[in-house]
Amino acid sequence: MIEVKNLEKHFGSVEVLKDISIHINDGEIYGIIGHSGAGKSTLLRCLNGLETYQSGSANVLGCEVSSLKGQQLRDFQKKIGMIFQNFNLMSRADVYDNVALPLQFCGIKKNSPEAKEKILKLLELVGIADKIHERPSNLSGGQKQRVAIARALVLDPKILLCDEATSALDPQTTGGILNLLLKINAELGITIVVVTHQMEVVKQICSRVAFIKGGNIVAEGKPEELFILPNPSIRDFLGRTPDVLPTTGNNVQLFFADENSGLPIITRLARTLDLDLSIVWGKIENFRNEAMGSLVINVEDKDLEAVENFLKENNVKWEVMEKAGK
Repeated sequence: MIEVKNLEKHFGSVEVLKDISIHINDGEIYGIIGHSGAGKSTLLRCLNGLETYQSGSANVLGCEVSSLKGQQLRDFQKKIGMIFQNFNLMSRADVYDNVALPLQFCGIKKNSPEAKEKILKLLELVGIADKIHERPSNLSGGQKQRVAIARALVLDPKILLCDEATSALDPQTTGGILNLLLKINAELGITIVVVTHQMEVVKQICSRVAFIKGGNIVAEGKPEELFILPNPSIRDFLGRTPDVLPTTGNNVQLFFADENSGLPIITRLARTLDLDLSIVWGKIENFRNEAMGSLVINVEDKDLEAVENFLKENNVKWEVMEKAGK
């Protein structure tokens, strides 16, 4: 569906994207995260032809994007919907006319039976059919984004690109929009690419995620793999390491994901080795309705080897974070 290989993009002497390679499957919800200025939105715009690139390849829907010009590019872009942080709605038009706008650009009259049927179905899908004649000024932020999503879907796209689509919304409203994107993905089979700096977004809906730093992809994988056992770059981005740990004994961080997430590892560890353990830090999070996270336990020097052997035998990922006195 989307195959990016060794893609590079620069504005003048500034390199924005450096040797980017990703593969996004049909029907997948794929996340792209990173700090502001990392190149996330530029990569998204390269995928739908809004930005050119200097080298490499971006093959989307079987087309090399850089080779598309004129009508070919316009036809290609009809297959790709896009939603933004600031909604981009026409303030003087009501909900119906905002959703109808792409159809009119394609020569379809907004009041034709075809247009009416499609728009009404989409407004039902996104949950704002009762707002059909309201103007954007009378809508909440979440409702405005639902209008933008309906508008992005009106041409029956194969791919939906979301550029910080929930960044302007409160947490509860964000949850509603994420559930809507999951519904669209499940019911319509549309591939969704989400650019965001919000961890909750990728944890809740993305099956895979790429982390971009300074124009480079420094990590890619399942959200739980990146966030539960992060590499140094992601750990710095998350800013989620324990602030205070004991200065005696050994602080061992255990990572719980996949098959180990629901097992009573700590209880088994204490019982099997007949140890008294201190839990000194913990973080449990929700990844697509699966509870995963990590714990830090404090272990005495004399017990460390036995604890490490137990964790190895039970296939638990772990690391010694800090040794006493160092």
